Amino acid sequence: MRYDAEYGFAVASAPPVLVVDAVGVRVGIDLSGLTPPDRDTVTRAWHDARVDGTEADVTIAPVSSDREGQTLSDLSSAVTQAAIRARRGELWMLHAAGLAADDGGVTVLVGPSGAGKTTATRLLARTWGYVSDETVGIAADGRVHAYRKPLSVITEGQGYKVQHAPRDLGLRPLPDAPLRVRRVILLDRSDTRERARLTPVPASDALVLLAPHSSALASMPRPLRTVMDVLSRTGGVMRAEYTEAEELVALLAKVAHRDADVGIAATQPSPDTATLDPAPPAETASPPSVAARRYHRSAVVDALPLPDDRLAVLTAEADGRGVLRVLAGAAPLLWDAANGATRDDLLRAVTGGEANDEAERCVDGILAQLIETGLLTVGV
Repeated sequence: MRYDAEYGFAVASAPPVLVVDAVGVRVGIDLSGLTPPDRDTVTRAWHDARVDGTEADVTIAPVSSDREGQTLSDLSSAVTQAAIRARRGELWMLHAAGLAADDGGVTVLVGPSGAGKTTATRLLARTWGYVSDETVGIAADGRVHAYRKPLSVITEGQGYKVQHAPRDLGLRPLPDAPLRVRRVILLDRSDTRERARLTPVPASDALVLLAPHSSALASMPRPLRTVMDVLSRTGGVMRAEYTEAEELVALLAKVAHRDADVGIAATQPSPDTATLDPAPPAETASPPSVAARRYHRSAVVDALPLPDDRLAVLTAEADGRGVLRVLAGAAPLLWDAANGATRDDLLRAVTGGEANDEAERCVDGILAQLIETGLLTVGV
């Protein structure tokens, strides 16, 4: 034990491995490569995420940096990446902030860098429990896994984000109740707003807007259906249009509690996914003639019809990243019908047998785009 003059109480010497909870992963931070001052700094900064009496699922070994504060910044990124790797395929992991009401309902704030997530968290988590300012893990049944890391704050004159322990900022602990996602809100900050307001986001738009903020989405089983089902149970995604973080206090008060009702209809439950049984075309020595061509759906991670007659299709790149495309117009019907179909088959599917020159040109153009994006292949 030793006495900490800054905090005014005795603290235990830093253990060789500090274990923290990151979206349900026990990440061990091996402190042996750090200087004694850095060990103490890391231990204080990660106090709110610390779990004692358990072994680490994965361990990382940070080293001290010559630049003050860089060690904590690098460590924050390393813990986050270790947790994401460990939970890929298990959770919907949103790059987002999370705030918990006393009954465990979690409001998730999503937005690009600069949208004000961390600023909002510093203000709002003095009223609601601090869940995370970085990554919120959501299970298929809506359970939320917290990540109470130090807050990463962009600071003028620093080439890295400065880390602040939640307790240093006066942020509240988690409630005793189990955590479950209640609302997902897209932050839309602008200096030109006349007034702050909440607006509903259509389901198909929400999926497109949330995908870039989702880590390892393509590794999840039936990821699009899972995301849409979670959103359906929360009443749909809302957009918070605001200028100052203080305006979010009143906005979130409308939606952050169980009995909240802001007149926004729930997202329609997602329909069954399209049948995914792509048949790869046989290789040919030369391209097949137009009459002999057959169109085949390429293998995809998931496909989901959306309430507005569009179709969301998620594919995986060679490096594991997911690419989400939303098909509209005749494209969903053509993609779904392309299971060994000829061009004439697809024309009939779209036109009901009453094809004309304009319809043919339209279908040929859509097929060319689907082939270019890799969603269709051509064989015999």
